[in-house]
Amino acid sequence: MKQFREIAKDIEESKKDMEILSTGFYSFDDKLEGGFLKKELVVIGGATGKGKSLVAGNLYFNIAKAGYKSAYFSLEISNNMVASRLIGAHSNLSPTRVMIKTLDENDTKKSKEAQADISVYEEFMYFYDDLYEYDKIEKQIKENDFDFVVIDFIQNIISKQGDEYERLSTIALNLQKLAKETNTCILVLSQLSNQVVRDKKSSLVEYKGSGTIGTVCDLGFFIEDGLGENVLSIRLRKNRRGVSGAVFDFIVKTPGGGLEILQ
Repeated sequence: MKQFREIAKDIEESKKDMEILSTGFYSFDDKLEGGFLKKELVVIGGATGKGKSLVAGNLYFNIAKAGYKSAYFSLEISNNMVASRLIGAHSNLSPTRVMIKTLDENDTKKSKEAQADISVYEEFMYFYDDLYEYDKIEKQIKENDFDFVVIDFIQNIISKQGDEYERLSTIALNLQKLAKETNTCILVLSQLSNQVVRDKKSSLVEYKGSGTIGTVCDLGFFIEDGLGENVLSIRLRKNRRGVSGAVFDFIVKTPGGGLEILQ
């Protein structure tokens, strides 16, 4: 039990660790009063193929580029593909073509220039594609003092709990705790619940497998159908810090997959 003055003192002390991580998208940051906060658990949900990893990759690079030590835990695609998507977004080349080297001389030059530009920030960028067990992921986060972490995606994390609901509920609670303990912003990608996918007008903040994912997150986003071709919309469905409901529209640059927010 604490009294008010003691809590107010704690707030002043905690300001030393409360750092805002700019996402690099200024109107997005403006709605979030600066960007993501350390100690937050952020969830971005979307149906299969709607662009969750594309969004996460752009956020990951922007935050690393700002000098924050960042980790990308991919439980679905390889490090090669994650890196190829970064190169593709930077050069506006198809990530698949970047990875399998079907590029002409001009595009090869663009790819190499993009690699050189990205490599400037490599001390802030760490990639994992061989860890699936929650305990091993947690260990890396605790040992490496990351500022920002992406986990792509939560439904693929392995843990000792029995059924899917119990497993995902426990993982979500543990990630919330881990973000606070390690002073890290943890961004988790998630599929949406079947009900939300079926009913696009639903106001539920519900991710696949467990309602706890939506309950414990500090910021909860849904990727929705955009206003037109090559436009991706992200709605802020939950915001512990203030008002939810804001919609952010991004242009997806093709074929590379870079993002540019519409003002």
